Amino acid sequence: MTRGNAVYSAAMRGQWGWMAAFVAASALACRDAPSPQPLSLTIATGGTGGVYYPLGDMLARRLSTQIPGVRASALATVASVFNMQAVEEGRLDLAFTQGDVGYLAYATGTSALPRPHGNLRGIAVLYENSVQIVTRADSGIRRLADLKGKRVGVGAAGSGTEIAARIILEASGLQYDEVVADDLGFAETAAQLQDRTLDAGFLFASFPVAALTGAAATMRLRLVPVEPEVVARIREAYPFFRPVTIPPSTYRGQDAAVPTIGVDNLLVCRAGLADDLVHQITRVFMDSLPALMGVHVAAGGIDPDQAPATPIPLHPGAARYYRELELVR
Repeated sequence: MTRGNAVYSAAMRGQWGWMAAFVAASALACRDAPSPQPLSLTIATGGTGGVYYPLGDMLARRLSTQIPGVRASALATVASVFNMQAVEEGRLDLAFTQGDVGYLAYATGTSALPRPHGNLRGIAVLYENSVQIVTRADSGIRRLADLKGKRVGVGAAGSGTEIAARIILEASGLQYDEVVADDLGFAETAAQLQDRTLDAGFLFASFPVAALTGAAATMRLRLVPVEPEVVARIREAYPFFRPVTIPPSTYRGQDAAVPTIGVDNLLVCRAGLADDLVHQITRVFMDSLPALMGVHVAAGGIDPDQAPATPIPLHPGAARYYRELELVR
């Protein structure tokens, strides 16, 4: 071997040795580097006996499988008012809420947090919630006035149901303290009606409510109407409420239609979520409507054309999704 070839061979041995050491070090670094942690998203829902929770649970599963790097979960809560405060404070990421609670929270705040919730952003208008006031068929309670002095479940503390109960009772001429108000969720209301330890209860959700369907299988229930004149008084002060009719046979033994009031639900998020992420969340949510309808019939009331019409500002990521569908400008 000539001197030149020897020098070349030695140089190459040195170069390949350096490269081998580099590759080995890189492999070791890659092996030791922690893998990226999934992005955790928590969806605030409501009680497990209502509609928000099963829909939120299904949505969480869809987000976890359809968006790479995302792990979503549904959290059972006392619903709307709590959900808005938790999102406003950045403790939760997405939430279901009644439209009236979402709007009032954004504009003025709630009793739990009396300042405008400027961290709230809309993703979609959902289905309609209806007030369902239920009692046992043998209770003698037929009108709102008959609730005076009775033990009444008014929804979990800090829920949209509790707010609606206060509004309806006062519009009917009853003071809130003229009933024995008990903060009960849907499942507790149904159970205590069955146990005869509760006279009546308010539930604010899309019908049919699973807890009432189950109770109606073992006892006769009656739905108490919200009379048209009471609806008119409520709408004067709260125009986002509207008249609703619960059709006959919604629950076992319910022979007649029952007038009441209702309001749209919303899916909202915190303003700080990245635009691209919320764009993907909105896409997955709209693509998941068939799966959501399989979980609860209420999802059949979601109109994609009306989804962008939230009473609070849309998140820019959601707005971009709807612009792509030419639903908003």
